Amino acid sequence: MSLSQKEVFSKLEQNNINTFQEAVRLLTIIADNILKDPANLKIRTLRKNNKIVKAGILDIIGGKDCLLLMGFVETNESLTLPKNALLKKLEDIKFNLNKFYEEASTREKNNSDNVFASLKENDNTAESTSSATDSDSSSSDEIDTKTNVPKRIIIPNDIALVHLPSPLYRYTHPFLRSIESRFHAALAYKDKDLIKKAKGIIPIHQIETNSQNKLRQLQEQIKKGKITDQNVSLQEFLLLELLDWFKNDFFSWVDSPQCEFCGSKTTFSGMSNDPSVLIHTERVETYICISCHKNTYFPRYNDVNILLITRRGRCGEWANTFTLLCIAMGWDARFIEDKTDHVWTEVYSFAQKRWLHCDPCENVCDTPLMYEAGWKKQISYVIAYSPEEVQDVTWRYTSNHKEILTRRQECSEKSLIDALITLRNARQTELTNSRREYLTKRLVLELAELMIEKKPNDKEQEGRSSGSLQWRLARGETNANFTPFVWKLTKQDCQSGQVIIRYSPSLDCYTKTSASGKNGVLNKWSAGVFQLENVFRKEEKDWKMVYLARNEGCNMGKLCWKFEFPTENFLLDMVEIKFERKTYENGVVNVQMCSDDMCLNIPQDDTTFTTRAFSNSKMLLIKASLSGGKGDVAWQHAQLFRQEIGSQNYPLQIVFTFTSTQ
Repeated sequence: MSLSQKEVFSKLEQNNINTFQEAVRLLTIIADNILKDPANLKIRTLRKNNKIVKAGILDIIGGKDCLLLMGFVETNESLTLPKNALLKKLEDIKFNLNKFYEEASTREKNNSDNVFASLKENDNTAESTSSATDSDSSSSDEIDTKTNVPKRIIIPNDIALVHLPSPLYRYTHPFLRSIESRFHAALAYKDKDLIKKAKGIIPIHQIETNSQNKLRQLQEQIKKGKITDQNVSLQEFLLLELLDWFKNDFFSWVDSPQCEFCGSKTTFSGMSNDPSVLIHTERVETYICISCHKNTYFPRYNDVNILLITRRGRCGEWANTFTLLCIAMGWDARFIEDKTDHVWTEVYSFAQKRWLHCDPCENVCDTPLMYEAGWKKQISYVIAYSPEEVQDVTWRYTSNHKEILTRRQECSEKSLIDALITLRNARQTELTNSRREYLTKRLVLELAELMIEKKPNDKEQEGRSSGSLQWRLARGETNANFTPFVWKLTKQDCQSGQVIIRYSPSLDCYTKTSASGKNGVLNKWSAGVFQLENVFRKEEKDWKMVYLARNEGCNMGKLCWKFEFPTENFLLDMVEIKFERKTYENGVVNVQMCSDDMCLNIPQDDTTFTTRAFSNSKMLLIKASLSGGKGDVAWQHAQLFRQEIGSQNYPLQIVFTFTSTQ
């Protein structure tokens, strides 16, 4: 006889409060992982011998009952959520469980403030649980506990950091100076103590064993004539194993951190200028909890000593750490910077005598055209940095060299080449003659390779996988049958200090106006959109209204507008935005502004929202998602820019204010 929700939740409450808390956290993680990726059968199966599942759920009162209530089916070795299970039921149970837990916590607190004053007082319990999760990650691949554990990582003030000599900069030109600065930072990868520490972290025995087994399997297939001989070596297999371990077991992606006090979701509120949190970094993001409204800080560290402890971040932290680990493996590796806003790693293949593109965030190797073909990035400059050399490798990452040249406006090509040669030669004076000769020969081969345009394969045409779909959409890095449009503001647009872009669904056109009077018109709503998914323009003939809404029958509709600003003479100062929206029943419209790896929510009202959070940014995205609603007309319960047919008003208006650098 099955138990009701109330009976199951009451059984869970019979455990002590810490056990109850941990069970709710794990059950919520399991539900969230399935709801985020319902087609992934792997995360729908929980092995009974998994230490986390056994200790946190199966061995406690009511734990297995809750999984069965969610729809899991038990076998001798596992519990599995069938393909035909109702996800709505799973979501409802997760919601009700958390609500019941909050009520139980309140009751417990009222009974004894000393027993459960707040989750913050139980940090040690949470941290010990997290440590156990990390140590057992190899046997816990069904539950993405790394990215869901609310954990506050304390960095000792006296931690040993990488100390680099003070640079003597040669260049004052901003672009060349940025390359020189990054090249100087790459010296950290030759720090012997750091390399030793990194090597001690890598599970080398596990990686070597897996690689050797796979290499033997390949060799057997070749001997049997089932496949042709492949120009690969043990190094390539080791590299693939290292990528997989780094992505799935070692590092965690952070869109926005969970609240360190209650574990709820947080929203970005700005950059902190509090000296007490600006330790070992000059960049600390502040997030506000949507439940307890307390601040959680997310420092953006550059020092790899610290990243080996925190093991989390976004592409900058991932590539920085992975590059070090590759060098610790004894390989030549370099940090790759796409100047538009992404970074990754290259590793030199001794067998193939060429550099292999490696993106640890995506767990992919040797797919260099993925950014242009799959992510739809407008590549301009891609620079490689190692302790020994700096090189322009843009041409490896594009299938259209001529088009790239039209976007390279930061400096003349000659100035860039001269600077790279000068910096490289100065750095290599400390190397032996034989090493310099080797690097020169390798460089000549690479330059010859970079001259050849290549076409993307199927793998390279896939979209981005790292980060949430919401985060990827905000950056315009998902693949869709859609030609993106980018609003590229010129120096002439900005010379009067202000540019206004508006849209009217009644007129179904955009206008661009500068304070100097320069105007422009773009017809049709989709023509000005960078990314769209399941959205259309709706005209209500009977009510004489028009608006944008999601397609009928779709649970979610998404839009993204992208703006790029001049790279010289002007800097973005302030953004003012009016973004009108209407919701009915339980419809939801979420709107954010994003740049690089920072996003800011736009409040849901019809007033003008003003921010300087994106000052000096070279790119800005405004994205909206439409969801919720009830019944057969749920798609109509979340609307953008609703207005009367024939109206001359503009419910979307964005005002960019610029300052001159001249």
